[in-house]
Amino acid sequence: MKENPYSAMLGVMRQATEPSGPAGPVHPLLGKVLSTDPLRVDVAGTPQEAERFYVSMRLLKGWKESLDLECSEVSGRFALTASCPCPDGGGHNGSTATMENGTVTARCAATLAETVLKQGDLVLLLSEDNQVFYLIDKVVRMT
Repeated sequence: MKENPYSAMLGVMRQATEPSGPAGPVHPLLGKVLSTDPLRVDVAGTPQEAERFYVSMRLLKGWKESLDLECSEVSGRFALTASCPCPDGGGHNGSTATMENGTVTARCAATLAETVLKQGDLVLLLSEDNQVFYLIDKVVRMT
């Protein structure tokens, strides 16, 4: 007789959640930021210090990201000032912008001026052993 496919799937799921060595399975946790400098997060009622965390770089001050911006229905007069650094003396790299038919399109580099995390924020954490935490992102409750 063939094995029930649902029983087989349940067996695979159970096996995936079993400890795979000295650390247990990865599990999600909800934390609350107590302070950002230095980073302290309350995890299940226990304050955890910065050295226990690996944090997603995009949450930190100084993160750089290339953006394509498109603004439509642009009207009136506007001034655009841009600087393009030329480190090699001849080639250009940096920001570009065009305007066509009332739409402005720009390619820019943005640098995060301050950390995304603030005191009181809820954060999604992953951990194998509740000793080291991977801070994935800031989260909010949908109400």
